[in-house]
Amino acid sequence: MGRRWDLLAAIAAVTAAVMLTVYVVIMRGQGDTPLWWVLAALGLSVVLCGYAVDRRRAHRRGLLGFAGGLLVILGVLSLLSIGCPILIAGVTALIAAATANGRPAA
Repeated sequence: MGRRWDLLAAIAAVTAAVMLTVYVVIMRGQGDTPLWWVLAALGLSVVLCGYAVDRRRAHRRGLLGFAGGLLVILGVLSLLSIGCPILIAGVTALIAAATANGRPAA
């Protein structure tokens, strides 16, 4: 019997949530409005990784792979500002997807 929670998925979810907050704070501090598509991408990644933390959930591998790919793309696009932690979260989600088996844990 393995662990019920996936630590890598949890790290990716928490990192993406923190970076979502950091992004909003930075943009508001500069007097700008956060871009809707960045908020949507980060928010969707938080939800998908958070859902996949429980190893019993269906479709974990696909959801983590999608969230990881989304985070990697967003991290590369924002690499000169806040992209490094987002990129790390994406790679972490992709590793979690690669190590997930195809069926939910019992």
